Amino acid sequence: MINIVNMNISKSINVFHSITSIYFICGWIIPSQRINLVFLLPTLQYQFLVNNNMCLLTQLENKYLKEEEKSDSFTDKKLKEYGIVIDKINSERLVNSLIYLSFLISYTFMNY
Repeated sequence: MINIVNMNISKSINVFHSITSIYFICGWIIPSQRINLVFLLPTLQYQFLVNNNMCLLTQLENKYLKEEEKSDSFTDKKLKEYGIVIDKINSERLVNSLIYLSFLISYTFMNY
């Protein structure tokens, strides 16, 4: 019973994580969200910096997963779902680059 509850919690966190990831990467498309992203994205980047390059939501999701299903990275797990395998360093570079790019776009177009 507890395992089923934990799996449902983990899946819910995963869905929320997917939605927030899309928002952080593509939210700048909505003009009213650019100012929010200018403040949220550096906060997210700082969280990665002080948390050993692991997202807080990934840690929370891993807390509710079985030991054999846990992963170091949400990004790696999502890429593997599509058959894409990249090493840890390139995965971290990809995530940090996308966050930085989203910040730059949000900041550049903030007043438009």
